[in-house]
Amino acid sequence: MPLSRRSFLQVTALAGGGVLLGTYIEPKAAAQQQQPQAPLTPNTFIKIGGDGTVTLISRNPEIGQNIKTMLPMLIAEELDVDWKSVKVEQADYDPKYGLQSTGGSRAASNNWVPMRQVGAAGRMMMIAAAAKKWGVPESECYASNGRVYHRPTDRSLSYGELAATAATLPAPDLNSVKLKEAKEYNIIGHPTPSVDIPDIVSGKPIFGIDFTMPGMLYAVYQKCPVYGGKVVSANLDEIKKMPGVRHAFTVEGAVDNVGPVMPGDPGLEPGIAVVADTWWAAQTARKKLNVQWSEGPAAHG
Repeated sequence: MPLSRRSFLQVTALAGGGVLLGTYIEPKAAAQQQQPQAPLTPNTFIKIGGDGTVTLISRNPEIGQNIKTMLPMLIAEELDVDWKSVKVEQADYDPKYGLQSTGGSRAASNNWVPMRQVGAAGRMMMIAAAAKKWGVPESECYASNGRVYHRPTDRSLSYGELAATAATLPAPDLNSVKLKEAKEYNIIGHPTPSVDIPDIVSGKPIFGIDFTMPGMLYAVYQKCPVYGGKVVSANLDEIKKMPGVRHAFTVEGAVDNVGPVMPGDPGLEPGIAVVADTWWAAQTARKKLNVQWSEGPAAHG
């Protein structure tokens, strides 16, 4: 039976009454890629309180690549706010955020224009709100560091003072907004610590390895040290008798048939899978594996 990498993970996770989050997330991500996306709006990504607090939403999943910091930086740059006053929130899954995926190191390139457009649209809405309050043309106003200024009189209003009025205005077409030139950047391109550092050093975040469910099993995988090698034999009967081990079996290997195959991704290589009650039991069993490999032509090339 052909066995994909995803199928193996799903079967081993569900075999013990556990749940594999990717089983549910993947169809949604695929649907996002296949269906036309609704236009993004600044109100989806930007929250401004009456006290001037600016909260920016990071739409992509954060898995250690600091995307939760980078995406809001793009918005903040064009919104023209002080980064020190910004709060960041991780978005839940919701089609209103557009494509929410992580992989292939494409987050920066995919979001470079859309997130800057969102920020620029927010800035334009603040300028429009100020012009409406003052009864002046928008062309006489400009935004800087969380405030809108009126050039002829030098009066100004903070984004917090303009938030209620801005909320009543229609969002501009993102394709019509004017983006900053690189020489105007105050946030983009500047060293910026991750917004998660305070929580990480205090142990607050919950990581994937922290997730548990009643009866959940843990799987480890041992593949041939030489690319293209296959299993000839292994001490599976011995491994199955070890404490906490539920399953130990050979996987012949298969091409990953879920989503586009990335360059350098050959799919699941042949190897040995061990499924156990705990990660420690699975890892201990893997260290006791005695596998005879047929290393194939790559061993001599």
